[in-house]
Amino acid sequence: MISEQRKGELYLLAEEFLWGWFPIVTLLTYPYLAPLWSMGLTLAVAAVFFGLLMSKRLGSNLWRELGNRRAWKDLAWSSFYIMLLFVLLFTGLAHTTAGNAALILFLQVFFAFLYFNLLQGEKMSPPHLAGAALMSLGAFLVLFPGEAGLNKGDLLVLLAAMVAPIGNRYQQRARRHVHATTLLFVRTVTSLPVVLLLAWAYANPPALADLQATWWLVALNGVFLMGLSKIYWIEALHRLSVTKISAMTALSPLFTMLFAFFILQEVPGGWQVAGILPILTGGMLITRPLDPGEAVRGCRPGR
Repeated sequence: MISEQRKGELYLLAEEFLWGWFPIVTLLTYPYLAPLWSMGLTLAVAAVFFGLLMSKRLGSNLWRELGNRRAWKDLAWSSFYIMLLFVLLFTGLAHTTAGNAALILFLQVFFAFLYFNLLQGEKMSPPHLAGAALMSLGAFLVLFPGEAGLNKGDLLVLLAAMVAPIGNRYQQRARRHVHATTLLFVRTVTSLPVVLLLAWAYANPPALADLQATWWLVALNGVFLMGLSKIYWIEALHRLSVTKISAMTALSPLFTMLFAFFILQEVPGGWQVAGILPILTGGMLITRPLDPGEAVRGCRPGR
């Protein structure tokens, strides 16, 4: 019999493996699709996936949850912030590397700590102080490599990392009132028309040949990376501690950099390599509880 702890670890490991592919698959669509069109088409596939899942797995009870007014406010805000996160991420990926994007997005752990712990006046223990300092150092090395200056794509992904903890907080609140599948369906369906409108306004629609060349990548992104992996993520959130989750999410940028090396022939630069260890180590330190059994509030990364 598998324990709930072990189930959570397996869910999270599967999620991290799948999510590590997200920047790779997304970048492979960009020679054919503008970033916002790539996002819009991916959301359309994910919306169908979640809609079928709501109907097939748990019947009409999930559809009735849409009428739960107690969840509406949190669903609306979570949808807004998660949509903003992915608009920034999809756009930023067009101007940076997959490895850089994965590392910078992991900084959401730092921003969660800043928003929900440090700015609320909680005491700063030595491990937390060391973690914040290490993540700041690692971020500086990745964001400002030598004299090249701040890359536009890195800045957009950094903004996505700043938005992620806020969206995750509203997702956690909404999850108290509705099932995870309902939450994911609502955030996807409500984001879809906005993203498609932005895509029509700022980018040329893809040609039929472009769609034929990328349909399988969009399907992978929508079903597995923006679909199944998010279900695994929600399931892991319910079974594991903040410390365990934050430590294991450090696997995602490592997976991404490994996959990018083989698929995109993307070789990590010296500054990027120098920033890996302090960012990942700092993320683990910053989520350590002050006392045994005490959780660090708010530090769960948001996806």
